[in-house]
Amino acid sequence: MAFKKIEKVLTIDNGDIYYEFEDNEYQILYIQPANDRQSNLINYSFTGPTILIFPDEKTNFVGLRNMVEDYGLKQIAQENGTGIILINPPDNTWKNEIQGAYETIINNLGVAQMNFYDGLAVMRNESMPDEQGYNILGSCVRMYVYGFGSGADYLARHYLRKLDDTIMVGDLGLCEITPVCITLKGLSILPEPEKNDINIVSIGNTPQQNAVLTSNCGDVLMQDDFNLKRDYRAYVGNYCRWNGKITRAFNYEAEGIVVKPESVIVAKEEDDEGFRKGRHHVKPGKHKVGYVTFYNKDIDVTYTKHPLLLVFHGEGDSAIATAQWGEWPLIGKEEGFVTVAVEMQTRVSANEVMSLIDHLCKEYAIDEERIYATGFSKGAMKCWDLMQWHRERFAGLMPMGSADYRNSYFSTENSDEKGIVPLFYSGGVSSPYIELPCHDDRAIERMKSVARINNLYKTFELEEGRERWEDTYLGCKGDWIEVLHDQMFPQSDYVMNYYSSNDDRRCTCLMVVTGQGHEIRPFANRLAYRFIKRFSRKDGQIVIEE
Repeated sequence: MAFKKIEKVLTIDNGDIYYEFEDNEYQILYIQPANDRQSNLINYSFTGPTILIFPDEKTNFVGLRNMVEDYGLKQIAQENGTGIILINPPDNTWKNEIQGAYETIINNLGVAQMNFYDGLAVMRNESMPDEQGYNILGSCVRMYVYGFGSGADYLARHYLRKLDDTIMVGDLGLCEITPVCITLKGLSILPEPEKNDINIVSIGNTPQQNAVLTSNCGDVLMQDDFNLKRDYRAYVGNYCRWNGKITRAFNYEAEGIVVKPESVIVAKEEDDEGFRKGRHHVKPGKHKVGYVTFYNKDIDVTYTKHPLLLVFHGEGDSAIATAQWGEWPLIGKEEGFVTVAVEMQTRVSANEVMSLIDHLCKEYAIDEERIYATGFSKGAMKCWDLMQWHRERFAGLMPMGSADYRNSYFSTENSDEKGIVPLFYSGGVSSPYIELPCHDDRAIERMKSVARINNLYKTFELEEGRERWEDTYLGCKGDWIEVLHDQMFPQSDYVMNYYSSNDDRRCTCLMVVTGQGHEIRPFANRLAYRFIKRFSRKDGQIVIEE
């Protein structure tokens, strides 16, 4: 669902933008505060907080502005590149309202990868290009709800329970719509919860009310004074809902990781006809590439050289989401590399990635002998493209979750003179997509290409009839095999097949993960970097550090 139109929009002198929408009998007010997070270029909808207010009584733009500024919510939204939603009751208060208001907001949230601006996702119908709708940019992954007075009573009557519906969060999968945390200030009724895992902030409520909340809800923080900004930083914002349960959210400030949304203007490089058709919306000349840089706050990135890892997201998620859920910033802190997640990478050609690397090497002290790249799903295709055309720039590539040629912008032809490049590829056995040779012949063609580029003994010229393959999933067994297990997914085998090149160096690893679909797993990423970090490129040649 989406709003059919914007009822009212107001931009004030400081750059804050206010919207008014209507859905059935509900009036929804939404503020996107001005910020320095480049939120029209960097996509925070997959990972940022969604802040939703149920006021005590019907409120206008002026009331909303005073509320978010006085309560400190505006500053929280600015720091996260997100907005704040307020839903008004049909009458003056929420006293007699039935369930349904929260679901109305959920139905009008969206996580568009592209076509977003000023806190909105523009939803277009390809069959009717003149028609479009609007979603509020956000998801349920970090849904924080605030109720005041009659709004707190309304939430206490209807939403202190598990909600059965789910919502799609792009390539990251389904997320339950149940709130992560509900703040209740000024209850006038005894809450009526069902047993649930929702975190609660109870402000100024009675011991009897708090006893009911404590007995039936998740963690309950009881406060006598009113300080929403303090509560957010210490408690509310530290949690998210993922895989059906409340878990710790990523807090990079607490982890000691610097996060910098950045951008650079690059010359438009088409690369080939397929890419030109794929981004007709990019104007000739130059365009802006957004990216997010992560690094350990305790390292010197100005004068001391560090490895660089580029991260490319899938078609249905964002730069921050792919880096975050793959734990690449945390791995980078542990291993001492700079992580750069590229936003809207499907609009950035392989040649333009080279321009981005040149820019990064000027902005940071990058060890140009140790430049790596990884990508998930469509981001894996970017890694294959870089392997095809620019592998001489990389000490290693780690595509994940896609071995198909069909959604690549480039042909299967190989430029042998560019030499080999260390490669770690991972695919899930249960994926509905083409990740492994057992899924489709196009993945076999990919492995043949890898074998040619890296001069493998195993050529992946497979016999007809898969029952004759020496490996059920890959076709060709590795020259050496290692099997490991992940505590988070104990049912899965992580089977790493290492292949030797004609010079007897093992620069290629293909990993099969049983029990895995099309998904990002940090354990796989750690294994990938454990393998790839041994390689550097000196004077154009690959060097292995044993």
